[in-house]
Amino acid sequence: MFKILLVCTGNTCRSPMAAALLTDMVAKAGMSGKIMVESAGIAAGRQPASAGAQSVMRQAGLYLDKHCSQQLAPAQLESVDLVLTMTVSHKRAVASMSPRSADKIYTLAEMAGQAGDISDPFGGNEAQYRNCAWQIRQLLMAAWEKIVSLAGKK
Repeated sequence: MFKILLVCTGNTCRSPMAAALLTDMVAKAGMSGKIMVESAGIAAGRQPASAGAQSVMRQAGLYLDKHCSQQLAPAQLESVDLVLTMTVSHKRAVASMSPRSADKIYTLAEMAGQAGDISDPFGGNEAQYRNCAWQIRQLLMAAWEKIVSLAGKK
């Protein structure tokens, strides 16, 4: 099983949306038994996904109503095969938690062959959440072949 961890700050918006979108892609590709997707935050409490994230995902036919944010733990980094962060600063923070894991940590944009960060929609309106989800989806689609290739090597 190839394990992917998606990381943002509070694990209430970006990484849960990314995890839902990627899990959906994995299922549609018939790879549910081969790729497992999780999410965590570098500064997360125990709370549900934000209302905006839940609403935008619901409109896409995906559900975050059972999501509960979780704090990223160094041990978690050791147990996954690939870590995708939403920003360069998340990547730095994650790498500093587990320097041995540095070679498997990328920003989602990097994995997609692009540069830049995914802006945090927290506290924003639904259009901001929708734009964030669209950006994540585009990056995941651009990174998909690379993700499948990495999963195939395990």
